[in-house]
Amino acid sequence: MRELYQVVEVGPAWYQDNIPCQEACPVKTNCRGYLNLAAAGEFEKGWELALDPNPMASICGSVCAAPCETACRRKEVDKPLSIRYVKKFLSDWTHQNVRVDGHSYSQPPAPVFGPARGKVAIVGAGCAGLAAASDLSKLGFGVVVYDALDQAGGTALAGVPPFRLPREVIDRDLSGIVNENVELRLSTYVGKDVTVREVHDQNDAVLISAGCFEPNYPRIDGEDAPGVMAGIVFLERAYRGRPLEVGKNVVVLGGGYTAMDCASTSWRLGAEHVSIVYRRSRDEMVVDEEELTETEREGMEFVYLASPTAIKTDGTGHVNGIEFVRNKLGEPDKSGRRAPEPIPGSEFVIPCDTVLLALGQAPDTTWLAQDFAEFRVKRWTEIRVDKETYQTVVPKIFIAGDYRTAPTTIIEAVADGRSAAQQIARFLDPNALSVNVPAYHEVVTLRRSSTPDNIGLISLEGELARVYHNMSVDYDRIPRQEMPKLAKQERRGLFLEVNQGYTEAQAVAESDRCLKCNFNIEIIGELCIICGGCVDVCPMDVIHMVDMADVVDDGTIPAVGNAKKWEKGVAFFLDETACIRCALCIIRCPTDAITMNRYGTVMPAVGNVLPKESIDDEIHLDLTVAAKRAVRPLPLYDPDLAAGYKPALGGNGGNGHVHSSGHPGDVKEKELIKH
Repeated sequence: MRELYQVVEVGPAWYQDNIPCQEACPVKTNCRGYLNLAAAGEFEKGWELALDPNPMASICGSVCAAPCETACRRKEVDKPLSIRYVKKFLSDWTHQNVRVDGHSYSQPPAPVFGPARGKVAIVGAGCAGLAAASDLSKLGFGVVVYDALDQAGGTALAGVPPFRLPREVIDRDLSGIVNENVELRLSTYVGKDVTVREVHDQNDAVLISAGCFEPNYPRIDGEDAPGVMAGIVFLERAYRGRPLEVGKNVVVLGGGYTAMDCASTSWRLGAEHVSIVYRRSRDEMVVDEEELTETEREGMEFVYLASPTAIKTDGTGHVNGIEFVRNKLGEPDKSGRRAPEPIPGSEFVIPCDTVLLALGQAPDTTWLAQDFAEFRVKRWTEIRVDKETYQTVVPKIFIAGDYRTAPTTIIEAVADGRSAAQQIARFLDPNALSVNVPAYHEVVTLRRSSTPDNIGLISLEGELARVYHNMSVDYDRIPRQEMPKLAKQERRGLFLEVNQGYTEAQAVAESDRCLKCNFNIEIIGELCIICGGCVDVCPMDVIHMVDMADVVDDGTIPAVGNAKKWEKGVAFFLDETACIRCALCIIRCPTDAITMNRYGTVMPAVGNVLPKESIDDEIHLDLTVAAKRAVRPLPLYDPDLAAGYKPALGGNGGNGHVHSSGHPGDVKEKELIKH
């Protein structure tokens, strides 16, 4: 079957889409940038870059859902980069090792210049509310954040286990938000201690980001019996040191993160047997594989394809078991997952002392409706919120975070809070900085050297736009670094962190696996002699020669139409999504027709889309012209210190790098990676 090829004009949008980790991140974190800095040992600078778009970066280093890893292109080679845990390392390392003016490092809040130019109240000191407070403070507005709890953090504090997210990590992010323009009013329940009307009248705008703390119930007989508790209530009591009893046999209903946390917490509080019962199959669970594996490792029993039908009680009325019915999977429902269908006559009972309901949560709107008739609705989904502006029918009141969307991930809540802050800034000041982020992009052509970085000095041939850019000599052979974790027998404690953190060697090794997706191949047609050497040498089948007759011309690019007039014309087809930046094509090219373009961008906010940036790491890592030579920070990877390294057989390995004489195999592998 004949293959046809569609030509795409290369521009900023195309380059940006080709950096999948950043595009997948809801706040557009420059993941690749801080990985590259970490690989070069620039840990503090890497942390600054990770923190810049995400005021909750320390929290996300521990418990982010990591959509960047799902998108990471390295998974096409072996496994995606452990981006989240490199961020955790950068946060831990910076807070432990950096001192500022003789004092321990603390995340710096935004500086305050002059009096606030408007007052904004935020209800809810969770990740969405705090992220909004951070952005509004940077834009010059005064912010008061209310929360009913006596500590800030929202779900991250009350719903995420301290053995996954230590409380001092939450405090790190708080210290980077609270300044002269951000006031926390804790232990203040809006709707009881202060009315919504008062908050509305005393401020120029109000953001509701109160989270989802109203649990869903299965609506079965016995669900109000002693021993049955909502999972979110159970977690809040456990993590805040409230009195709590857990039976020997616990059943958790649900298949999300809350269910996993309820199970692990129950076990740490003394439960001997914990069952997690989910109405669908394992494949339909929304929990990431690592979280699921760790829960299984702690000995929890998983029961799939079962739905509760009744809660059984003993003579005193206390729960002593749950009746279930077996399910089969039918057609997909509106969520895209196959809907469970009960199998008649398949009922069974699981004995238990405690039942924890982790079936989801919803926002509580009753307090909001006390002073505003516009919010008196039967269901929270009936509250009208503009999807673009986050504004409600009450002009000064905005809604964001889980209160707007239902429960999401922490990083999605941060993004929603930041986007809401932009809209509030537009509402209060049409000339706010968030509206006027300048659009900027650059493309720098780079020549690849045949000398691996590990050799050391690299001479420059000319201006900065013609510098060499090399991957480290080991990058394609470094395996994903597994997070060191506490053994199961050491985990009996709510405040014993399971993830022990990367060593420096592991963090560098993991970061050095990055494929640097802001670099892309360019073939200069005037220099190409169509020898086919690049096609032959490419290990990933990135470059193809195709007949011009097979190229689709839709008239949008005049040069394509002209080229199709050539008799027996040939074009190169580049599959950038498969490129691993090995540079074999560049090294092989006899006419220097192949280069790599480095792309960097700052893109403006449009609507509720956050600004994106991609260039800061290159400022630190570029070769400098200086005295006609430069020294690039060497990758610090040492296979003796970071586990799992697989040395290549027969010389210098699969990426084709050679040492400075240009002949492979002239030096031993150990000599090439020596620091």
